[in-house]
Amino acid sequence: MRKNRQVTSAFGLAFLDVMACGLGAVTLIFMLVKYQTNVSEAEQVDHENLDRDLAQLEALQGASERELEDLIAEHLALTRQLDERETEMAARLADHGGREKELLRLKAEESVLEKTVAALEKAVSEEVAPPTPVQEPAQHHLLGIRVEGPRILILVDSSASMTETRIVDILKIQVSDDGAKRSAPKWRRALETVDWLVERVPQDSRFMIVHYDRKPGFVHGNQWIDPADEDRRNEALGKLSDLVPDGATNFRDALQFITRHDLDPSSIYVVTDGLPTLGPVPDRSIRSATNCSASGLGGKTISGPCRKALFFGAIKSYHTTIGATVNAVLLPLEGDPEAIYAYWAWASSTGGTVTSPVSGWP
Repeated sequence: MRKNRQVTSAFGLAFLDVMACGLGAVTLIFMLVKYQTNVSEAEQVDHENLDRDLAQLEALQGASERELEDLIAEHLALTRQLDERETEMAARLADHGGREKELLRLKAEESVLEKTVAALEKAVSEEVAPPTPVQEPAQHHLLGIRVEGPRILILVDSSASMTETRIVDILKIQVSDDGAKRSAPKWRRALETVDWLVERVPQDSRFMIVHYDRKPGFVHGNQWIDPADEDRRNEALGKLSDLVPDGATNFRDALQFITRHDLDPSSIYVVTDGLPTLGPVPDRSIRSATNCSASGLGGKTISGPCRKALFFGAIKSYHTTIGATVNAVLLPLEGDPEAIYAYWAWASSTGGTVTSPVSGWP
């Protein structure tokens, strides 16, 4: 018997093909949409990561830049400190060199100062008496002082103390007018002493008068006077009498004045009444030798040992620049007992002498 065959419709197959294709297309669409979604999400995540990394890098860069600026500032500060240290070291080396030169100079002068101080200490320890007034054997003598030398410099103290002998009287006359100071008895006696010295200047010599108080000065200009020239001699003495004794006594400036103007005297006659009261602080060696403390140099008054220190500080420079014979006429002054010994030590070291005239002379 014949079997019946099922006939497959061509339409059914085509429909199945269409459905399969549609299903495949839908599946493909779903896959593409899902892929696109995954890609977008991945890109967003990557973008956020990159932004975060960029922010971290920028923060790190800012921190690095600040650290670099700090390092540069520290470098500049260290460089300045190094420059300052080098400058300070150079200054110290220069100062050290200057101190070495000063030390050599002080050592060179030390021997001269030691001789003078030793003479003073010997005089004080042995209580050497001042020279005794004697009758002058010849007209060129003033109580043992001989007026001689080709260039005779008369150095006159014109300070306030040259007006009176007692301190209280000196203070009283300082509030008086200039006329009273010029006519003070002690100042008139100093002028008469200068007159006496000028009258006894040898005819073949020349003389000059310099006065000093706070500052030194010429009485008749920077010129040596012939004693035979009466006009110039009288003019110089007249100008000296016109001076007003006033102020403190700066003996160091007076001696430096002689060297500064290159006067080169062969003999010096100092008319004064005591030790100086003004001047630069003496060297430590001089202050130690004279027992001058720092407190004695400060304030409105000056101690006796420090006046002696000022004196030897002044003649220390004198000995290195001037080679004149020194003589001194020491008028009386209350409260300055060391003056006679100090001037005696100085004058005797130059071959000169010191006198303190008796009352009523000249």
